[in-house]
Amino acid sequence: MKRVLIVEDSAPGAYLWSELVGLAGGTAEVATTGAAALAAALRERPDLVVMDLRLPDGDGALWARRLRAEAGEVPVWACSGLDAQELLEGLWDDPPFAAFIAKPFEASEVLRRLREALA
Repeated sequence: MKRVLIVEDSAPGAYLWSELVGLAGGTAEVATTGAAALAAALRERPDLVVMDLRLPDGDGALWARRLRAEAGEVPVWACSGLDAQELLEGLWDDPPFAAFIAKPFEASEVLRRLREALA
């Protein structure tokens, strides 16, 4: 079964992502900080990481780069209510994300994308 690491400091957001991962046929682990996500990724080697961009201990893009550098080339999806264009400016030289999910999102569309990613 494919493992998805959800990096989300909002309990309702983490719950929603966990439910969607389960419906897509995966197992979810939740981390609420970038540091906890890095530790979990080194311990469990997830197949996919979904990372909020505003974390209590720093910028999600920085944590995504560090996670990929230390834990391997795992795909990382950014999830944020921030404007995507604003967010992605300056990240093109070394983009840390495989996909961007804008909040709020349609659960059915995210479920479809998760099923494809975990297939």
